Amino acid sequence: MRRKVFSHQKDSLESFTDTDAVIIMLSDFDEYKEELVKQRQNGQLTVGAFQNKSSAINVFIEYLLKTKNPEQTANGEIKITARDVYVAFNEYIKERRPARHTLQTYLYYTRKALEHILLKKYNLLLSKTLGIEVFDIDFYLTQLSKSTLRSKGSQLKAFKKKEESKVISDERVKDALKWLAILRQERDSMAVEKLRLATLIVLLTGARGTEVNDLQFEVRVNEEVLKQIDLRKGIIYFHRKKLKADDDKNFTPVFIHPLLIEELKIFKKKHILDPTQPIFGYYSLDKTFKNFYTPNRAFKKRTQLENLYRKYEWLRNYEPQKPIITVKMFRKYFDSYLQDKIFELTGERTVTTLFGKGLEALDKMRRYKNYLLGRAEGVDFLHYISITEDKRYSSKLKKLNKMLIDGLIDKLMPELLYVLSEETRTKILSNNSEVWKFSESLSDSPLYSHYG
Repeated sequence: MRRKVFSHQKDSLESFTDTDAVIIMLSDFDEYKEELVKQRQNGQLTVGAFQNKSSAINVFIEYLLKTKNPEQTANGEIKITARDVYVAFNEYIKERRPARHTLQTYLYYTRKALEHILLKKYNLLLSKTLGIEVFDIDFYLTQLSKSTLRSKGSQLKAFKKKEESKVISDERVKDALKWLAILRQERDSMAVEKLRLATLIVLLTGARGTEVNDLQFEVRVNEEVLKQIDLRKGIIYFHRKKLKADDDKNFTPVFIHPLLIEELKIFKKKHILDPTQPIFGYYSLDKTFKNFYTPNRAFKKRTQLENLYRKYEWLRNYEPQKPIITVKMFRKYFDSYLQDKIFELTGERTVTTLFGKGLEALDKMRRYKNYLLGRAEGVDFLHYISITEDKRYSSKLKKLNKMLIDGLIDKLMPELLYVLSEETRTKILSNNSEVWKFSESLSDSPLYSHYG
């Protein structure tokens, strides 16, 4: 019997040719991102849409340039073919192993960005040049399934690495605060001052990067002005898309500690001209943290970085090319701290009044912790009352939140003092005798001496 011969199946790359290509300037992408920033500031883009669009174009450029020779982009021009797009996203998949939804989102917004740039700058249609087929997720789905082929050993190694990353020690957070103090001393600027405030908010609330980046003191609705940060009541209304509820349920009002209220007041008075504008407005607060908290990114001069590593012995525990801390690490630390604190406070009168006793109290406290962190689990807790408006509960919850954060502040002394404003630090030292025991060690510190 004659053996059947099967025809050779073409590789996905062979279906794309280089006959159709576009040449655009790398600066076109920068202009596009600047347009996104303006749209975000004008309220034309939600936080989620802004993050998705800017992240998509950043990922595309990063992996596109990885697949090109440096001389191909030396003059600021870049030639892009459908094949280039396919190779770039394949490299992204191999390195990052994204979820299907993430890849689909990045493909969609990259396509939209290129359509906009080509039509606006060059009067070209994407469908008539590169084509839109290469932005179809079906071309990439086989790559996404490769993770299932990893050995049990590599899967266990990845699991253990992920578990280890969830444990953030007190020492690491204290070192991050010392590094922030170094940044203030060596790179005193508005960017570092914003980083300082963002760090304090993340540290003392456990909020996500997107939620902090979204903050404004006031929000304008037609002729009405609403407070997103109510300094008189001591409340931040975090806008939390992660809850995936109706638009009017995407907010979590959270009582904040007097120390953070004080810092927000001082920052507003010194630096905010228009309270209805975003306080931060970064592309991504997570990336900003990564840039500032990674030593060789924050200090690009080799001699300056080497001097810092010689001067501060504790800094040698961290590799220059890796971040000392990230927003997610701060959040994990805050989460772990609250989980531990729950067990300590179950017998306190304020806790028993709100949550009862025993295992029931522990469960309700866990749900309240999830509420504070903006998680879906626990959002139904105290569903039929207003946490910040009902006076039967609000004063007790305000007191409870202060008790929780008091413990966190005590744990992070004296390093926390390094990064507080002079006004707040003076109030703490004059009002809290317990803090005085740190003053002697602080006065000998090269970090503290810069601030007096």
